[in-house]
Amino acid sequence: MSQPQPSSARQPRVAFVAGGGAIKAYAFHIGVLFGMRECGFHFRAGTRWNPVHAPPGAREIDTYVGSSAGGCIAAGLIAGQGIDEMLNAILGTSSVVPRFGYRVMFAPIAPHPGHYAQRVWRRYKLGVLRPHHLLDVGGVITAAGIERYFRNHVLPTNRFADLFPSLFLVGTQVNGARKVVFGPSDSIGDTGYDPECAYYDNVEISEAIAAAVSVPPLFAPYGITNAATGKVFHYYDGEVREPLSLDVARDAGASFAIASCMWRPYSFLDEVGSLADFGMMTLAEQALHQLIEQKVSRERSRAQQVDRSLAAIRELGSSFGLSSQEVSVLQERVASELSYRPMRVLYVAPVRSDADFFFQGSFRFNPDLIRRCVDAGRRAFDAARDDNPGFLEELDGQRRDPEPPATE
Repeated sequence: MSQPQPSSARQPRVAFVAGGGAIKAYAFHIGVLFGMRECGFHFRAGTRWNPVHAPPGAREIDTYVGSSAGGCIAAGLIAGQGIDEMLNAILGTSSVVPRFGYRVMFAPIAPHPGHYAQRVWRRYKLGVLRPHHLLDVGGVITAAGIERYFRNHVLPTNRFADLFPSLFLVGTQVNGARKVVFGPSDSIGDTGYDPECAYYDNVEISEAIAAAVSVPPLFAPYGITNAATGKVFHYYDGEVREPLSLDVARDAGASFAIASCMWRPYSFLDEVGSLADFGMMTLAEQALHQLIEQKVSRERSRAQQVDRSLAAIRELGSSFGLSSQEVSVLQERVASELSYRPMRVLYVAPVRSDADFFFQGSFRFNPDLIRRCVDAGRRAFDAARDDNPGFLEELDGQRRDPEPPATE
């Protein structure tokens, strides 16, 4: 195992990016965090007036990006909850916070007669009312319990601007097509309108968590009141729009990122057999894994293509006699046109042969199953580190102060 460098080292910005997948993903991310801790990583936490600094020589995570379950993990880390304590919270063995269990996660919605009548009337006026719409009571559960839990028991502050680390929580705009990033940055007032992504800093952290975890159709969309206009805007799970959101870490200026993603389709194993023999629910689970992994793979491929293109510009520029400054200008122009910022990423996903993890349910709080998902996360981090042996060395290389020039 590579060891951290001395405390005199420079610290590049390093992000932890965590995706969704309910309790299964929460436990998987905890396993990844255990692996990171064993490699000397420290997780920046606290507020600007009460910061939690990294110990001397630690590799420090200072930026967090999360959606769905990853948002809950990020919130626990910035609060300084501790990885063991986060695990104890879902096992029900914590002496510090109440159990993060079914009662917290699933807050039922009582049907509202007025809202029900309004939905039926709107469909009737639009000419799209069908018999099955009469059974639509407007959602099953809400993330209000999750919002209360983090506000009352976990967060050291409810303002993004108060935090010592940088925290970004990703949601999806219900009435539109935009990804919305809640955090310390705000794109309101900037020139131009980005139909793909907006940054908001005027939302409470606990409400942003609730918006980021509201996966449809299980959760009702989460409404947040705009402080400036008084209007309510609705959001749901950030992974509906885009999984992982590595671009958010790039926008935040991270040079390195560790991306934890639990989505990995089942690959055939002789001892398990074909998923065609396991029924429609298992096939639906496989299809979901395939869909999300394809999105992640597309982002990875694009980043690799841009990196290769920038490297080709460097090589060709040198062969054509361009100066290093001229080559750098060309690379920066190309990267700007592609809205791309180079960032070294360590992707952590379940090991392909880990069929046990694939078959675990996403919403089960059984302690044995949770621990097995944690173990899967640790195995995944170890495998990713072994497959990318230069990642930690490159990170440490940027953390070291340059050697003084030799003197005669």
